[in-house]
Amino acid sequence: MSKRLVPVISLFVVLALVLGACGGGSAAPTAAPAAVLAADTPTPVPPTEAPAATEAPVAEAPAAEAPAEEAPAAEGADLTAVVGDFAAGIPEGWMNTGKIDDVKAAIDAGAYVIDVREASEYEAGHIPGAVNIPIRTLAQNLDKVPADQPVLVYCASGHRAGMATAALRELGYDNVKAFSGGWKAWSGANEEASTDAVEPGSFTAKEVDPALLAAVDGFLANIPEGYYSLGTVEKLQEAVDAGAVLIDVREEGEFAEGAIAGAVNIPLRTLIANLDQIPTDKPVVTYCASGYRSALANGMLHTLGYDNVRSFPPGYGAWEAAQGESGEVPAEVAAAVASDFDIVTAVDEWLSAIPEGYLAVGKIDAFKDAIENTQPLLIDVREESEYAEGHIPGAINIPLRTLTANLDKIPADKPVFVYCASGLRAGTALASLGVLGYDNVKSFPPGWKGWSGAGEAAETEPVEAETVTPKEVDPEMLAAVDEFLVNIPEGYYSVGTVEKMQEAMDAGAQPLDVRETSEFDQGHIAGAPNIPIRTLAQNLDSIPTDKPVVVYCASGHRAAISNAALHIMGLDNVRAFPPGYGAWESAGGATE
Repeated sequence: MSKRLVPVISLFVVLALVLGACGGGSAAPTAAPAAVLAADTPTPVPPTEAPAATEAPVAEAPAAEAPAEEAPAAEGADLTAVVGDFAAGIPEGWMNTGKIDDVKAAIDAGAYVIDVREASEYEAGHIPGAVNIPIRTLAQNLDKVPADQPVLVYCASGHRAGMATAALRELGYDNVKAFSGGWKAWSGANEEASTDAVEPGSFTAKEVDPALLAAVDGFLANIPEGYYSLGTVEKLQEAVDAGAVLIDVREEGEFAEGAIAGAVNIPLRTLIANLDQIPTDKPVVTYCASGYRSALANGMLHTLGYDNVRSFPPGYGAWEAAQGESGEVPAEVAAAVASDFDIVTAVDEWLSAIPEGYLAVGKIDAFKDAIENTQPLLIDVREESEYAEGHIPGAINIPLRTLTANLDKIPADKPVFVYCASGLRAGTALASLGVLGYDNVKSFPPGWKGWSGAGEAAETEPVEAETVTPKEVDPEMLAAVDEFLVNIPEGYYSVGTVEKMQEAMDAGAQPLDVRETSEFDQGHIAGAPNIPIRTLAQNLDSIPTDKPVVVYCASGHRAAISNAALHIMGLDNVRAFPPGYGAWESAGGATE
């Protein structure tokens, strides 16, 4: 995918637990981080598995409170310089204690051990004496991390520990090392285990530049399901087939002895000095020998906002064992590199052509007439559990995050309506399908809440979806949309109440009004600029990438579309305010 605009590190800190790569654990994903403080734009990445989550408030009638968002960092540290200094100064041994005997010796000598897995994993068994600080909460618990004694971090098998080590070292904790073998190696060697929780110590938190801390916390707190990991050779092959660029972060001598075909070699210590060699307009996958260095690389790049990056923990050894070496660049990679596809242009073509009515049928009677007269396919994009509790008769269920994986259930030659609880997910689905070329799709913004609240007929029996021939879509756009959808965090990028919107603005978020100029002129949220929805892609240079942005409209539908479109174009610092200007004005929010 090309020419994505650079997002800067998202300072929305939305905490939630999620399922783990690196060996397991379960939780709901958190909001995706937004963007870089220094250089180009990250882009969509190879899909990870879709997280299941409960819906945050949406559209005109928010269902539940959206996750709170934190203040953006003040300008301060030169993040690229800080991370670059860390990378260049990585010592021999890569800050890793890889052997169990060495780990035991370090523990005997007084090392403080941190298990960065999820609480459920820790409770099932951990290294005796280890405290539990899940990786997403690490930067918020620095008062539990000593700066004056050796610290060992571990996870299941090294990936999360590598990212945690990078994060803490960037923050100045030069006393931290990883145990890359992790719980799998420890338990696999039949070492002593414990299920008793250990209370973390209390320490004076290290003094850290606020901007740097916010950047690191923005990365960690928003790590999605899958932990930015492609955990199998098959998944890596899929990514390569989809056009991902491979970066080998091993030393030159290792690379010269054999590498994955088509990979670029940028040794780990030189990674930040060579950011100009790292694509920002297509997926990137880092790898090393066996995963640990690529986890460090992944952590560094994500701190700088390169949200198009994943790592391949199995490493070159696993790849070579599975399929050997090839001296030629795969045709798929060569084609992707040569592609001149421009996501921004493609999204602009769709946005600028949105017709009057914004592809929405907002009244129940009009919606019922459309069902009766056009026999559309109804798609409920809520989670399966929501659908099972009650849905519009005849509607099939394709949860939002799985939409692109189910294009064989979405016809392109008959009317389609999407709906959710109250509009946000439906607008997101509408935009996602729209940029893929589905011009037969509309949204029903009132959603299930509007329908059921009006006492309309409902059913709980699932409706089986028919299989259709999928529409031919551009593979790069498909990859971009898929990456956006499958990584949607808990809360669905929603700031769901007036109070949460005020908190976000107080913390430095920029409101952005996507209504028409005539609507804007009649009154708008104080401080909001106006970029009408159809002109969004033409005005990306007017949208901040160095602070959180919250889009809003009259009552949520256009904001949902705008939010999706901006994320697909790479602006991961964006959220939507579904209640809209009407709710803001009614609540007495500042206007002008």
